[in-house]
Amino acid sequence: MPSASRRDSLAAMRAPLLATLVLAALVAGCGDSAPSPESVTSAAVSGLSKGDEKKVCAQLTEPAKRKLLAVLADDPPIVGTIKATSCEDAVVKVHARLTEPIRAVLEDGEVDEARITGDKAVVHVTGAGTDVELQKVDDAWKITGGIFER
Repeated sequence: MPSASRRDSLAAMRAPLLATLVLAALVAGCGDSAPSPESVTSAAVSGLSKGDEKKVCAQLTEPAKRKLLAVLADDPPIVGTIKATSCEDAVVKVHARLTEPIRAVLEDGEVDEARITGDKAVVHVTGAGTDVELQKVDDAWKITGGIFER
């Protein structure tokens, strides 16, 4: 049986060790829970394949939503001219014009690893063969463009 002084010494070491372990567990569990640029892009791409306008538009900044409407009005490839009054309206109309093979390619929302520079990121959409530009806005990644340009 350990001596009283040794028991006191072990008890004194346990409290700080336990506190350190608890703190480490809390810090590990409280990491950045904001979706990554890859997950934001993937959500938009897979949402488009399913016609989920709310999901797609939730990933875009307000300027990106306006850019989407402008690009669609200017006869883009694959879908042609689309007149829409909102992001949601645009996504519904784009989805309706996508062929089943294109929807199937986009369904998984497969993307490559993001290239992040400060508060900006670029994510390559594998199935679409295009890059999506994102920016961190209020601690959340949002699509700013890329996929809509020619």
